[in-house]
Amino acid sequence: MKIVITGLLVLLCLQAKTQFQGAVYKQAVDAVVAAGSGNMNSAWAGGFNSIQINHVDLNQDGRNDLILYDNNNRNAVRTFINIGNAGEVKYSYQPQYEINFNMVTDYLLIRDYNCDGIPDLFCRGNPGITVYKGYYQNAQLKFNLYKSLWYQTATGWVNAYVQPTDIPSIVDIDGDGDLDFFGYEVNGFYLSWYKNMRVEDGLPCDSIRIVLADKCWGKFYQGVERSVITNITCKGGSAPLNKTRHPKNTVLHLDIDNDGDLDMLNGNVSYSDIQLYFNNGSNIVFDQDTLYNKNGHQLKMPNWPASTLVDIDNDGDKDLLFTGHDDNLNIANYKTINWYKNIGSASAPVYNYVSDTLLMKDLIDVGTNSYPVLFDYDKDGKKDLFIGSEGYYNNESDTMLCKMAYYKNTTTGNTISFQFITDDFLNLSQKNIKGIFPAFGDITGDDIDDLVLGTVKGNLLLYKNIASSNTVQPQFQWQTDSIAVPIPGKYATPCVYDFNNDGKNDLICGNQIGTLVYYRDSSTTTSTVLKWVTSNLGGLKAGLVSHLYGYSVPFIGRMDNISRDFLLVGNVDGYVERYDSFKNNLGNFKRIDSNYSFIQVPYRSAPTAADLDGDGMYELFTGNKLGGLLYYKQQILASHQTIQNKKLNVVVYPNPCSDKIHLLTSSDLSKATFNLYDVLGKKIASLYLDSNYNTLKLPLLTPGFYLLGISLNEQTTLQKVLVE
Repeated sequence: MKIVITGLLVLLCLQAKTQFQGAVYKQAVDAVVAAGSGNMNSAWAGGFNSIQINHVDLNQDGRNDLILYDNNNRNAVRTFINIGNAGEVKYSYQPQYEINFNMVTDYLLIRDYNCDGIPDLFCRGNPGITVYKGYYQNAQLKFNLYKSLWYQTATGWVNAYVQPTDIPSIVDIDGDGDLDFFGYEVNGFYLSWYKNMRVEDGLPCDSIRIVLADKCWGKFYQGVERSVITNITCKGGSAPLNKTRHPKNTVLHLDIDNDGDLDMLNGNVSYSDIQLYFNNGSNIVFDQDTLYNKNGHQLKMPNWPASTLVDIDNDGDKDLLFTGHDDNLNIANYKTINWYKNIGSASAPVYNYVSDTLLMKDLIDVGTNSYPVLFDYDKDGKKDLFIGSEGYYNNESDTMLCKMAYYKNTTTGNTISFQFITDDFLNLSQKNIKGIFPAFGDITGDDIDDLVLGTVKGNLLLYKNIASSNTVQPQFQWQTDSIAVPIPGKYATPCVYDFNNDGKNDLICGNQIGTLVYYRDSSTTTSTVLKWVTSNLGGLKAGLVSHLYGYSVPFIGRMDNISRDFLLVGNVDGYVERYDSFKNNLGNFKRIDSNYSFIQVPYRSAPTAADLDGDGMYELFTGNKLGGLLYYKQQILASHQTIQNKKLNVVVYPNPCSDKIHLLTSSDLSKATFNLYDVLGKKIASLYLDSNYNTLKLPLLTPGFYLLGISLNEQTTLQKVLVE
């Protein structure tokens, strides 16, 4: 019972986020970023680390666009429209299509299963493979739930199994005209083939019926080594020769040697490279390349590669792309997409390595855990953009390098624009700092803005501005690696601000724990002194209470048309919190927004805001775990009117239920979102209304209690559902 209550409390906390002003900001992509001889096409895509790639026509213009899905991070579907010519890799980030993919869990594969020429979607549902039927509406690709895949045995129905976090293979392996399905069995030894019997049974195109055709397709056994054991008897059960099991895999079938059968690329969690298994024409693996591409450029991702086959450069044949499938500090965070271009033809492919930074020139990405700050560096009256981070991971040396990027503000009129200047401002990479989290402001008592850098270790570095005044471009000179004792804690994120109204700038610092540390400026004309006051300023703990670490990131200043300062705090959950009545207040701060303007980045939000074009409406940028920036524009005039989330009145019946539930309400739910959770608060599935009735079809579920969350505009409800 305690577990159930905990899960309910967490979900109720999520549901009850207060909004003081509502959706003041809206995500935007129209700020121009120039780099080199052109402009970035996807500057504000937010960055990416571990992604799965799909090529599909999102806007019904006859050209395949890009979907990038990160199974390790929340809000991690990114959609890009194809704007390239033949032979050109050119895509523009367009987030308006992302809402159509909110049902995706664990993996995302796009295939056409029903012969209608419209892409369909495959992902994990409650069992291993769930199918969504694609359709176009108002020139947008959308999906309706078709079904989850189960097959019948002598003892009952069994789901097509896919290891949690694996990527299965979906391909017509036997050339009969329908799609088949592949996934490693529960121990990770053997690859199961779930054959589609649609053609054999004479079923309509809009049908899938599977059987377990082979418990170990390819007649190979995967142990812990790179190589597999071939020509096995496939009896199942225990491992041959007492080998250790090897779960967690990504699978792709393709005819890589042009002999008319489908070979297989296999990535697994233990290795940074990928293995190629050759098909002898009878669906038996007879040869293998354990270090693809050993005769050319050997693939090396830091951990667990995944492969995909798409025509990324619009030249009429498909290329091979490799990405990382895992996510931690020891994975690729900048060199994230390896491109092996097809220099042969569609019928006789030859894959040649081109780059490991495909798409990266078109977006802002500083590695991992980006941290933006706005500061007028060149004193032209416009705030420039600086971005620190936890660093770029080097795939070859397995090391992290930290730098700070500088983008000059070139805004003209109401057109927000930046020019990339350098990714290594002040050559900070040479200092070998672990993590760079910048703040600008005078903390040396001379009324000239300095540069403070927080680090992962918790040190606060000072670069003193030795320029003659605050009206000329700064000259930052290193002064010390430790300006505050005690240190604020790991992941020190500084903010310079006159907290106590004495005319001197103080230092307020976030940290890994999620609190704010306050240092009062007690400097004299001859020395810089920051006196520690408290490590629990405002009684604030960023993020949900269920998290041990909050990763607080403070920003203080004006953020809308209201003529006063507010405190924004980024947190581990990716939300932005907002506080009022904080200045010169050593008591508890008043939190007025727990999810400011409904902003949510994947994780580790880091906000900064300013009115960049002087129109009275502000711009806001948020860093995040993935190393890029998301950009928001103020869309409505803010006011002091309080807006609270209202409860949505819905009656769910029947309850208990089995395969579907009905919703009784006076509200129009056609634009509502429906999410199903288990009692621990883990999302199980997104649900969709029947087109004619307020009815939700449930996936196959184990009997027990579940939670149905319904959101419509700013109204929400959470309903307990008993499945029998």
